[in-house]
Amino acid sequence: MAHTLFKLFLTQRLAVLASTESLRAIREGLLWILPCLLVSAGFLILSECAQALGFDPQVVSFLAGLHKQISSVIPLLVAASIGYMLAIQHRLPQLPVAFLCLAHVVVATFVLREYPRASATFLLFIAIASPLINVPAIAWLHRFRWTRLVNQDLVGHNLKGTINMVVPGALTALALVAVLSLLLLIPHVAQIQGPQVLDALQAPYGSGLFVTLMNSLLWFFGIHGVYAMQPLFDALDQAVALNGAALAAGEPVLYLLNNGLLGSFAFIGGSGATLCLLLAILLFSKSQSMRLLAVASLPLSLFNVSEVLLFGLPIILNPRLFIPFLLVPAFNAMVALMVVQLGWVSPAVASVPFTAPVLLNAYLSTHGDVAAVVLQVFLLAAGTLVYAPYVRAIHRQSSDGGTVYLKSLDMTFRGLEEKGRLLEFDPVLATHQTLARQAAELNRIQQISDYEFYLEFQPQVSTRTGLCTGCEALMRARDSQGTVHSPWEFLQWLAHARLMPDVDVWVASQAVRQYQKWQKVGFELPMTINISSTTLKDAAYGDRLVEILAQARGRVSVEITEDALVSDIPATRQTIQKLQALGAKVYLDDFGTGFSALSYLHQFPVDFIKIDRSFVVAQRDPKGAQVLTGMLRFCEALDLGVVVEGVETAEQLAFLSHGPELFIQGWYFSKALPGDQLPRFVRERRALV
Repeated sequence: MAHTLFKLFLTQRLAVLASTESLRAIREGLLWILPCLLVSAGFLILSECAQALGFDPQVVSFLAGLHKQISSVIPLLVAASIGYMLAIQHRLPQLPVAFLCLAHVVVATFVLREYPRASATFLLFIAIASPLINVPAIAWLHRFRWTRLVNQDLVGHNLKGTINMVVPGALTALALVAVLSLLLLIPHVAQIQGPQVLDALQAPYGSGLFVTLMNSLLWFFGIHGVYAMQPLFDALDQAVALNGAALAAGEPVLYLLNNGLLGSFAFIGGSGATLCLLLAILLFSKSQSMRLLAVASLPLSLFNVSEVLLFGLPIILNPRLFIPFLLVPAFNAMVALMVVQLGWVSPAVASVPFTAPVLLNAYLSTHGDVAAVVLQVFLLAAGTLVYAPYVRAIHRQSSDGGTVYLKSLDMTFRGLEEKGRLLEFDPVLATHQTLARQAAELNRIQQISDYEFYLEFQPQVSTRTGLCTGCEALMRARDSQGTVHSPWEFLQWLAHARLMPDVDVWVASQAVRQYQKWQKVGFELPMTINISSTTLKDAAYGDRLVEILAQARGRVSVEITEDALVSDIPATRQTIQKLQALGAKVYLDDFGTGFSALSYLHQFPVDFIKIDRSFVVAQRDPKGAQVLTGMLRFCEALDLGVVVEGVETAEQLAFLSHGPELFIQGWYFSKALPGDQLPRFVRERRALV
């Protein structure tokens, strides 16, 4: 039981993490800059090849300069693309917000102009983090009227959206300047320091573990690991040169850990040993998009250029790849150090460019040791196997067909499961229409996933005593703009998505929680919740519902509709009996509006009947009055309690006040109230009697 609960908890937490707006925006936004990355990396490889082939230095410098110039605008493009995606999610003008995010990076570059190392280290991180903070801040500021310079009546819609971004954009830019200025007051931020002496390499295993883990961790958050640890990497470069000098002098090599070893064995294919990830994708992934990306990045990864995978998958801020991205380089470094220490592979004694091809870099850095090449091949295979299960997991999750996590309800929707069957069995036109419907459904569910769900409680007042004797818990939803949506706007979509059993369980939990809150302050009031037919006929969900309501000791009852009685009679009857055994009452909701419920009343032990408001409205007509009177007499004959919904006028109340005791629910007495306001209403009714 405990293991199951832990697994469920972990699964739900990972679903929350993977479906957050921020990570979704990063994944989708970074894909847009992939062509620029490929072009930039291509110029880098061309410059290295030109240098190796002995081309004119001006040609080499020209190609390298093109790479540097394109790379310099990558942070700007990153900020703009992520900002664009977040603007869509926050329903803001996309291009103005994207340009504002780009401007924020320019502002950060200006603030950091006197701190080149800090700028090189943190600029990409700022480009990623700044939109994640600033775009929600812009959306929040945009809600206030004082931030809006124009309205719809004065200018067109596009101009209005653009102009009204000025004040929020300026305020967030000033906030960014203030934060960066305060951070620069910290010496370790302004002047990044680290181990700058070779003494740090005397403990090769500890230092190697630190370098590899920190480099991966920093890159995972978009911070350039090499720039952040530049002093240490300078010491690693110096260690290679000293090893070469020692070898030439016939002396023993002093530094097993150096840049040659890390470049050849730890960072195979770039940071995170991404060549292993690339091979894992090609060998084990069935995702066509991932395989295409791997093929496109293969030539660059062979030259230890990993930016395509870092940004394209992406690896940056991707929790699904965090563990192997962290562990594979560390594992490679530890194995390489052990093998070199045992004397099976020669230590690195020659400085080799970081972009030297895989296999060749191992051969050259060890002065032609074939065993180094064998070691690199072994580490490639081992790293590929480590990455493999994570690659398969990504494919399994992506093949679900669309997953949406509803944060407020703490549940996950996995839709479009019948897509394959439709493509196989249905005619082309019908399939197209169905896919269009599915796309609309998924889009609507994605919108609903951002809603904040909560309960309100509508009082029920006795016609005999005038006291509030109970209430009905009603589900409400509020979007990110603060607009409250009617249940009819979202419940139908949740029903289409087959999520109503989960919704019912959530409502039951919230209702019991509210009852317990009331109990703590000495207030008690019976309440009812609505239960769908799909929950009643599902044994597992029915048992879960009974388990939750048992905590309220019969003070939380259920309302079911007439269609629930028709769907699965044996299963429904069994769930109702379990609920009544707890002391809970069963209400038949919307009586008379659906199926012929009269034939089912003798089969189900119903306690109360709820008269639909349509009959209350119809009582103005003589025939309508007769129908309503007949229904009330029928319920009286069967000794059923009656709740009348939708009573809004004194005339309607007067019509219902003659006769047996009824319980009135409607706006005449009160609309639905928050849980903390209902006790005051009950006290006020008590004072009036």
